[in-house]
Amino acid sequence: MHLQRDSLSTPSAQTECSGLEGLITILEDGSILHLNARACELLGLGKTETKGKKLHELITFYSSDDTSAPVAELTPFQIRPDDNRIHEEKILGIAIEDKFKWFVFHINPFREEDKTGLQLSFFDVSKLVNQNQSLKDKQHQLQLLVASLNDLVFEVTDTGVFKNYWTNDTKQLFYPPEEFLNKSLTELFPADLAIPTIQLIQNSLKLDREFKMEFQSPSEQHKGKWYSLQIKPIHRTQNRVALVISDITKQIESTEKIRFNEHKFNQAFHFSGLGIALTDLDGYCIESNQTLTKILGYSQEEMSTTRFSTNTHPDDVEREIELRKKLIRGEIESFTIQKRYRHKLGHYVWCSVTIAAVFDNADMPLFLIVQVQDISESKKNIEILKRQKLESDLVKMDLETKVRQLEEFAHILAHNLKGPLSNMPMLIDELQVTKDEEVKTEFLNLLKISTGQLTETLQELGDILELRSNKSLVFENCDFLQVYHKVKQQYIEEIQQKNATISVEFNVANIHYPKIYLESILSNLISNSLRFTAKDKAPYIEIRTTLEEDGTLLTVRDNGLGINLPKYKSQLFMFKKVFHRGFESKGVGLFLTRYQVESLGGKIDVQSEPNEGSVFSVKFLERKQ
Repeated sequence: MHLQRDSLSTPSAQTECSGLEGLITILEDGSILHLNARACELLGLGKTETKGKKLHELITFYSSDDTSAPVAELTPFQIRPDDNRIHEEKILGIAIEDKFKWFVFHINPFREEDKTGLQLSFFDVSKLVNQNQSLKDKQHQLQLLVASLNDLVFEVTDTGVFKNYWTNDTKQLFYPPEEFLNKSLTELFPADLAIPTIQLIQNSLKLDREFKMEFQSPSEQHKGKWYSLQIKPIHRTQNRVALVISDITKQIESTEKIRFNEHKFNQAFHFSGLGIALTDLDGYCIESNQTLTKILGYSQEEMSTTRFSTNTHPDDVEREIELRKKLIRGEIESFTIQKRYRHKLGHYVWCSVTIAAVFDNADMPLFLIVQVQDISESKKNIEILKRQKLESDLVKMDLETKVRQLEEFAHILAHNLKGPLSNMPMLIDELQVTKDEEVKTEFLNLLKISTGQLTETLQELGDILELRSNKSLVFENCDFLQVYHKVKQQYIEEIQQKNATISVEFNVANIHYPKIYLESILSNLISNSLRFTAKDKAPYIEIRTTLEEDGTLLTVRDNGLGINLPKYKSQLFMFKKVFHRGFESKGVGLFLTRYQVESLGGKIDVQSEPNEGSVFSVKFLERKQ
């Protein structure tokens, strides 16, 4: 269809004359004057919504070159009408639901009475534009593909004559083109390379299939280079093939390096002094070396069907599984633990185990490398050293206790005997010289008191010496509850008189200890809790045993008078020390209790506040039966 496009044309008539072509007239300021039904259909506009509107206000147009949206002032619709010029056609698009619809516009000036503007005729060319874009994309992809190839491609006859070549880099050619084109392989290359290649060319044509081979460069220019040769039939001819030659020097070097590393790994794996195994991610053995079979006693065949967790000591399984999961997730690079494996003979072997994971290029775990070192002998030596150290510490503690006790004993002798002994000579002298019977009687009473004090002190010191000299202490299995009931009977009358309550909780039921000492310790602690109480408060005593890492802890808690520890703590367990006046106490019980505890490696301590009660804690050192 031909439209008249001159300054005398009538746009109102032309906008209605085409069924396929959209027609629009716009004024010089861009306002829409007329448009036909096809224009409304193609642009998705209604006639009523266009009145008085400017075209660029209703529609955004896009360039077909780069799908950009030019500003309204730069669109061809904004060009000032010119009576003497017909504008060239322009392809523009609009966006509909994220897709572009393309139109070819013919833009011409018009004049109608006193109006001037542009006349736009356009039709849909989306299919052509999209096909053209697809062809451009494919051409671009082909150019990228060709530019990325580093191969040499030759067209060769069935007799091995070079007819053509292609390469991105002519430096890769073995000879300048004029020196090898139309020449045979046998003329250019050694027979040990040329003859096998021609045979492969003929087999490729005969069998219509591809063949490959690798060779080292025969050229001094490319000495040390390795190449891969692919022979492919050219189906449009009967006697031509394509030779595709690729430089595989780096791959060969990489392969050789891998082989060398594999050889080193195999040597280290099979001849290592450590037990080594490769396992899958679930812990099943893939391969193991002879050292590991010696450590665990299983043959390599038996190891190949073994899951390591099956032969792991139950106490060591959970920790290792947790670390293996972290290793497989890539959270840690490796880990080392000490664990026990069950030997084929049934006993457990202590081992130091180091495990690392091997990952592929995508960081996916492939398998685990397990290194095992037998440390059973070291473990045994460490246990011996620990036992010897413990025994040494006990001896040291016992010696220190004995030294302190001797010092205290010397202090007791010097302090507690000094008073009575110094009084006695003075009283005897006074008795000898005095004539007054009443004075004599008084001095005799004083002498009797000093003698009694001396006798009592000597008796108590004798008891202490008897404890120190007791070499025949019998250790036996003591039941705390039985010992408690026996001791309780000694104080049943006082318990009833004071309406006392005693609760017991023996979480440790038994202890290996001299029963006579245990009874004495419990008796002294209960006695103190019953004795030192307020008159208006019924005694409440809690007795408990608990298991600790290196022994058993006995605690006796009461609600009695308590002790001013900042003032008396340093004197608490000393001989003849009394901290509460008005109570029948000689100050010997806690002294004896401390000796009975510490002489066997234990410890005694107290926590207390005045009027808040006391907590005595006795730590019994664990002893083997």
